[in-house]
Amino acid sequence: MFRPDKMFVTDYDGTLADDNSVVSPQTLIQLKRLGEKGILRVLATGRSLFSLKTVVKSDFPIDYLVFSSGIGVYDWRNGVLLQENVIEKEKTSEIYDYLVQNNYDFMVQLPVPDNHFFHHFSSGNPGSDFLTRIKYYESRGVSTIVECPETASQFVVICAEESDHLKKISEKFTCVKVIRATSPLDRKSVWIEILPFGVSKASGIRFLQNRYDIKLGNIVSVGNDFYDLDMLTYTNPENSFIVENAPEEIRSVFNTIESNLNNGVAKLMEKLY
Repeated sequence: MFRPDKMFVTDYDGTLADDNSVVSPQTLIQLKRLGEKGILRVLATGRSLFSLKTVVKSDFPIDYLVFSSGIGVYDWRNGVLLQENVIEKEKTSEIYDYLVQNNYDFMVQLPVPDNHFFHHFSSGNPGSDFLTRIKYYESRGVSTIVECPETASQFVVICAEESDHLKKISEKFTCVKVIRATSPLDRKSVWIEILPFGVSKASGIRFLQNRYDIKLGNIVSVGNDFYDLDMLTYTNPENSFIVENAPEEIRSVFNTIESNLNNGVAKLMEKLY
């Protein structure tokens, strides 16, 4: 039985992949070598399972996928969904009403594994990033949903700038997880993601850590954005890395490696293992 005692976790967009969401041959070689050494390879991404499969093939060299910022955990090699989380009916309705009343532009995602389907609401003057996200999924055959679903995997609120949106929503809804992310589409708009309580990339990592009884000190994590903070602060400081293309305000907190355009993660894997 596969019993790894080490785990390597990396974000995808802007970290493992380049700005076109492509992983370099050098990086693929290092991921394969980690597998040969018996090190558990985990991809922790904000992408849904559907979205990730539009940019990587089924033989992509990882063992597990923590997707949608921790909403689901997927056994990549065996194609099995191991864990899923949901925002319950009453809370979904309450959050939806609040966002509508406050004129936010947002999406409500269906529960896993169909969380690439979503209902969207616009205040009437949505930004280009909001419209781009809708077009992105429509171009891949994913139609939007007319009505808000009864239960949701997450909400994605899209703002031109952060202002105090994160603070307002976090203080209003203390029984869910609220995180900030930078849009992977235009790389400047702010996404406020509302997730089920206790869910994050760190919670997905913890699930796999417990599954294999891996010591915390044997887990390495690499990220590039605000939504990686949970996992970067979960792993030990000496094992938490961030690429140099990350926002400056969080880059100074963690060990910095070369950017996603310079194979920073590949070089880190080679150095560590």
